[in-house]
Amino acid sequence: MKIVGSKEIVGLCLVFISMFILSVQPVFSAELTPPMKTAVDWIDGSRAVYNEIARYIWENPELSLVEFKSSAKLQEYLTRNGFKIEKGVAGMSTAFVATWGSGKPVIGILGEFDALPSLSQESGNTSQKPIIPGAPGHGCGHNLFGTSSASAAIAAAKAMQKHGIKGTVKFFGTPAEETLVGKVFMNRDGVFDGTDIMIAWHPGEFNGVSYLTNLAIDNIKFRFYGRSSHAGTAPEAGRSALDAVQLMNIAMEFMREHITQDARIHYVITKGGDTPNNVPPFSEVWYYTRAPRRAQVNQIRSWMFDIAKSAATMTQTRMEYQILTASYERLTNRVLSIKGDEIAKAIGAPPFSPEDQKFGEEVIRNALKREVKGEAFSTKVDTPDFNKVFPNVDSSKASADVNYTWKFPSLWFGTATQAKGTPGHSWPLVCQTGTPASMKAGLQVSKYMAASIVELLNNQKLIEDAWAEHNKYIAEFGYKEPIPPEVKVPSFEDLYGIKPEAVPGASK
Repeated sequence: MKIVGSKEIVGLCLVFISMFILSVQPVFSAELTPPMKTAVDWIDGSRAVYNEIARYIWENPELSLVEFKSSAKLQEYLTRNGFKIEKGVAGMSTAFVATWGSGKPVIGILGEFDALPSLSQESGNTSQKPIIPGAPGHGCGHNLFGTSSASAAIAAAKAMQKHGIKGTVKFFGTPAEETLVGKVFMNRDGVFDGTDIMIAWHPGEFNGVSYLTNLAIDNIKFRFYGRSSHAGTAPEAGRSALDAVQLMNIAMEFMREHITQDARIHYVITKGGDTPNNVPPFSEVWYYTRAPRRAQVNQIRSWMFDIAKSAATMTQTRMEYQILTASYERLTNRVLSIKGDEIAKAIGAPPFSPEDQKFGEEVIRNALKREVKGEAFSTKVDTPDFNKVFPNVDSSKASADVNYTWKFPSLWFGTATQAKGTPGHSWPLVCQTGTPASMKAGLQVSKYMAASIVELLNNQKLIEDAWAEHNKYIAEFGYKEPIPPEVKVPSFEDLYGIKPEAVPGASK
């Protein structure tokens, strides 16, 4: 039998203590440079401010294009930290650009802050309980999105100032993402011009770089104008706009058989008439069409226009359409994503506590009615399959206003702000986006983005390589603005069919 001496015991104790410290502290690899560490440390030190802003935006959920409180809160945060603000860009009152520094390179970072209709829900309550029935709620985590991106921009500026790094950081305050409006029109109208690299993120279930594409989309309303008449005594004198909508919808259903199987077509009749005994003189149908590639959506759009015109001809009515918005699928960049993966791994996953995991388990069990399997919030950094290249990368079935990814090489991140299996745009998600667990994840992705900004400002070769890959895709696939120049930013009424003051919980 070997007798262990006192020195060996002390040595073993030191090993176990070191292992414990490493298990609870953030791990910084040699890849995090001193400027990166400065940015990360600043974010850690601003935790209380971050939580206050993210919670404020959560408590004041605002729909697309009327995010006045949320936009102002982020502008104040950035101004307080030395950024210069340009307000009301691209014809949207809540859109803005915040700039720090000067000269090249110019690194842009995007921040969203709009909420979703009818998703009001108490924070932390895993049983459905609206705060105000019918009011908006942050069911996509944009209260975190804007706050995290603003914090990353400020942290990068602090590192630039301390370490004498040249260049410009631009935070783009992008409203109306939920209706796919904000960045589409900012991109078309040149607000992003001059940016070398664009950085963004989105709340979700995983930590790390997001190397995904998504579905291209059209968002179009069709309006038919007929002639009113008494439906009982003089139907022959009327021309039904509702008949035109119904015929269009029927033809669109038959069209489904002959388009790519990955396409999605959704529609609602927003106006069908007033009373059954009156031939409807006006009717409106609202269409979303999605497909993996923009070219496929364009083909559907052309065919859909023919169908709408034919429906008007068959019913002797008049047709008009309004393109509300249109977007491409997201263009990925492998060069930037590989670097982003390295940085995320160096920083690590969010430091979720046992209490955070317990809350996530309650969400899964009570709100989602599912069995808990493993940890609720992901505590690992996932690496995508970089053997895949666009367009053969993994794809989300959602859409976003990501036309800018075809104008500038772009880097995306994700972080586990929600318990596994939580559907987007749902009250179980709203109950999480204002909680400590979600905010820890949001703060962590700020570090990913801030460190990436610092790396890009100091690495011209990385920027050049990213552009070389980007230009290769543009040469192969091309890019054409899907929104004609004459199309104006839609109004709130165009998007929601009501006035802003009619939204439950809106400031009167």
